[in-house]
Amino acid sequence: MRISWIMVLLAVVLAAPALQAQGDPAPKLYRWTDKDGKEHYTDSLPAEAVDAARAELNKASGSTVAAIERALTDEERAQLAREAETAATAAKLEADRLENDRALLSSYSTESELQKTYSERLMLVDESVKSAHVGIDSQRGSLTSLLAHATDRELAGQVVDARTLANLSEAHRQLGEQRDVLQRREAERDALQDELDTLLARYRELKANPPPESDAAPPQSAEPKSGA
Repeated sequence: MRISWIMVLLAVVLAAPALQAQGDPAPKLYRWTDKDGKEHYTDSLPAEAVDAARAELNKASGSTVAAIERALTDEERAQLAREAETAATAAKLEADRLENDRALLSSYSTESELQKTYSERLMLVDESVKSAHVGIDSQRGSLTSLLAHATDRELAGQVVDARTLANLSEAHRQLGEQRDVLQRREAERDALQDELDTLLARYRELKANPPPESDAAPPQSAEPKSGA
């Protein structure tokens, strides 16, 4: 039996609402709390609730479709940024520490090698300290001679000439410079000795508890960073 076109058209018209219902998303219901703590259920989200914490519910079943946290304040975002920066700095420091540790171990196969290297450097600084002492003694001798000459002239009732006064001033200036040089050299030696003591202590710790291996082995010529 042939189905008339009227019956086909009727079937299509009757099925259309059902098909449309299947394709449309389920209507939502928003649950949110206002600034006074009062809970609301609305079909649409008002402007005052855009930044508030809320839940999206399936209007038909009442089940929660999504839970959305409230928007962060400017202060909270700034705090998160500071915390992220602090964490990044800490991670960088830890990475640098591991790099220094690996470089220290790769640069010196034994503790004796480390001590020998720094002993040679300390000897050079010691020589510069001795040279500074010699310079001070020499300059002090020149200043003493000039002062004695000026004193003799004064005792003899003679005027100390301008050249002698200029030489005295220059000798005094140079003596001050030599003393500054000595202070710098002694500070360098103290700093170098402190660096050696720190590295030796760290080297012994690393020998007892080696750091984890890196993905890429450090070059053999690597030198530990200062303060390792």
